Amino acid sequence: MNAPVDKGHNAPCSNRDFDFFYRGLEREELLAQKCDGCGTLRTLPTPACGHCHSLNWSEAKLSGDAALFSYVVHHHPPLPGFPAPHPIVVADLAEGERMVGAMDGTDPASLRIGMPLKVEFLRRGDVAAFRFRPA
Repeated sequence: MNAPVDKGHNAPCSNRDFDFFYRGLEREELLAQKCDGCGTLRTLPTPACGHCHSLNWSEAKLSGDAALFSYVVHHHPPLPGFPAPHPIVVADLAEGERMVGAMDGTDPASLRIGMPLKVEFLRRGDVAAFRFRPA
């Protein structure tokens, strides 16, 4: 029988392409994949670079600074750990990529396209997570 592998995180998704991201959240770091072939950042982890098709990548630490690009306000169905209603945003990261994230704890009426955002680290139960907050 093989011993369990210590992934260094407790997250809902675990595979070669996502584990680094959740380990980063445990350390309160927002990470992306950076292609070793062409340097393209990937904020949705994937096995291969969509630009040059390289399978090789390294971790890149992101600043957590962003601007609000778009959002929706989730009302129903209720999601465990999220009060309703709560905003879900698409953020333009300072590094030039976009990322989707929750913005719970922020009044949806206060949101404005282009407003500065900052990543905040938190725990949702026993899972390390992040959300965007007004900067």
